[in-house]
Amino acid sequence: MITVLNLDIAAFLQTYWQKKPCVIRNALPDFTDFIDEHELAGLAMEPELDSRVISKQAEQWSVQQGPFEDFSACQGQWTLLVQGVDRFCDDASELMQKFNFIPNWRVDDLMISFAVPGAGVGPHVDQYDVFLLQGKGSRRWRVGSPEGLTSTQPVKGLCQVDDFTPVIDCELQPGDVLYIPPGWPHDGITLSDSLTYSIGFRAPDQAQLGNYLAEHLQTQSTGTKRYTDPELVLSDSPAEVSRKEVDALKDLLHQAIDDDSFSQNLLAMLSEQGIEPEINEPVDSQSLQEHLESGATLVKLPGCRPLLNRQFPDCLFINGEVIKFSPENYPLMCQLMSKADIDRTDMAPAPDKLDIFYTFTTLVNMGYWEL
Repeated sequence: MITVLNLDIAAFLQTYWQKKPCVIRNALPDFTDFIDEHELAGLAMEPELDSRVISKQAEQWSVQQGPFEDFSACQGQWTLLVQGVDRFCDDASELMQKFNFIPNWRVDDLMISFAVPGAGVGPHVDQYDVFLLQGKGSRRWRVGSPEGLTSTQPVKGLCQVDDFTPVIDCELQPGDVLYIPPGWPHDGITLSDSLTYSIGFRAPDQAQLGNYLAEHLQTQSTGTKRYTDPELVLSDSPAEVSRKEVDALKDLLHQAIDDDSFSQNLLAMLSEQGIEPEINEPVDSQSLQEHLESGATLVKLPGCRPLLNRQFPDCLFINGEVIKFSPENYPLMCQLMSKADIDRTDMAPAPDKLDIFYTFTTLVNMGYWEL
């Protein structure tokens, strides 16, 4: 069962988000697991999901990458980790909704791990924000300061840091949450057979944004601007590049970044969630309307997190794609995109009623919403 998040969100964002770690006791009161270790092992056998087993025996670390045909790798103090579970499990997607006070474009995925007593993945640093929700069992967590860390790699595929002095040393019980900002070292040791739900948030770095820009420029049908210098003057040395020339080159990049077409493509790329929707028998808007008027609902695909932007009030960005709709419906679309289920009364306030049905007919036929 997934209950209401017990958190003063405004206070959390002001005091802790991206600033310092904190323990949120009883964050999800009466939380019970919607998955067990056997079902998690079943997901680890699926090729669509990224899974690993990290184990430690006689002070030797090992990492085995899934998908798994068997679990002979689960020896010693071992942890099974499966990423992207929210894209395959309705309950997991519902859990992610509890953290929707963070914008959709920042959401990465839900990783679920099962670990036996004494197991962990070693002290390490993540470059993303994460909420660690304790499921069954208990786990001791230590969190240190981000300064003065030394990185190590005991085995390929496992990055760790040397031990640190903790600023938080706590034991999590079911329903407790530990929030850790990027760059803060942490180490979790299982005290009893334990499930941990890691709600992770992404943040692109300059290299990734540069790749987005390069991808955008390569897809422009009108071509790209090229450097020109019709006012070239004689230089003292052919080896010297003037400050004016460097500034002109950088200005070309600024022009590309500031162009509205890049903003639109950037939003589309940020909406990419790696979802592969199933395409079912197509429906028309009349059939959709009849479906809703019968009292039925439309259900959003697990892991589907669309984006909207006021600069483009006629665009819905979803899983790397752009869907056009009437800008009159923009305020209502902002409300509907935050809901997992939509019924007829939800659509009733639409200023352009024909367009709202047409928009959701398109979304259903693309597989992002289901009847």
